Amino acid sequence: MINPFPVPHEFHKRLVFYNVSYLKHSLEMGLVDTLSLSYEELACYTNNFCESNYLGHFNLENFTVERLSVLNGHSMAKLYGYCFEDDHLGVVYDFKPFVSLFNLIPEAGFTWLQRIKVALEFASLLKFLHTVKCSSYKPFIVRNLDCAHLVLDEDYIPKLCDFGLITGGIFPDRTIYTGHHVLGSYGYIDCSTIFSGVFSDKQDVYAFGTIFLSLISKRVYTEEDRQNSAPCRVVWAWESFYADDDSETEVKKPKFSLVHQSLVAESDYDPADGHKITMLAMECTDNDVSVRPTMKQVVRSLLKLKVVKKNADFFGVNKVLRSCENGL
Repeated sequence: MINPFPVPHEFHKRLVFYNVSYLKHSLEMGLVDTLSLSYEELACYTNNFCESNYLGHFNLENFTVERLSVLNGHSMAKLYGYCFEDDHLGVVYDFKPFVSLFNLIPEAGFTWLQRIKVALEFASLLKFLHTVKCSSYKPFIVRNLDCAHLVLDEDYIPKLCDFGLITGGIFPDRTIYTGHHVLGSYGYIDCSTIFSGVFSDKQDVYAFGTIFLSLISKRVYTEEDRQNSAPCRVVWAWESFYADDDSETEVKKPKFSLVHQSLVAESDYDPADGHKITMLAMECTDNDVSVRPTMKQVVRSLLKLKVVKKNADFFGVNKVLRSCENGL
């Protein structure tokens, strides 16, 4: 997956995804972990960047190959190669994309089990990134999470494909760029803190909550919504939350749920989970940052759901529990 266009001078770069499956055999037989590729080779592998190989576009900051390499694994798209030739910047990832989460969320065939699996895998990824591995480094903060930036493989494992604003760890401090517009993440950014100059992993928690709301409600925030000034998913959720109140107090009905009725009707759905899941997503998007849980707490809450306990093998619960025991 590469960027065939000249690198612009703006802060944000457009990362255009193309299918480069013809590279796979060469990469598997190679003796190096990361390949240096020419622009001509990329054009060849993608059939001159033909439309039939086009997958989508994301944002890309001008990262070094070494920095991208450290993010391999843990539900990250694996870096296989790069191109940095004249004014052409490109990276090649190894994964078999099934569909973007943005495109799949409204689909009827995207089941309740699959949606919760995506949520658990995604939460585990963020927990891993937010866990400090070394006292000299800060935790990673992605800051540019979006349904369109998550691509699912055939096993419904989400792969994070956009690192355009990531900070922390070995990356330089990008929190100084407070005035830049973040392309593609409108409706997912924590507007209550993004311009305050204070950055924390709770902003990723907010974005996770937004994506989680989309997963359970089968709603995504589209470009048409933005142009029509429609409320984003978080605003819609909180408006629904208060509209469900029978009194002027903030005491809510214990049955309040934003789970789509078609998902409620599925045999794997447990009524006891609907309210818990909804409130977990709401807590993640609370304006009060101190109320928001950590991603470690989110993972623990998801593991307590009845649907997860009943389908432990499907969700890979043992793997998640091992990572929790190891402090990851």
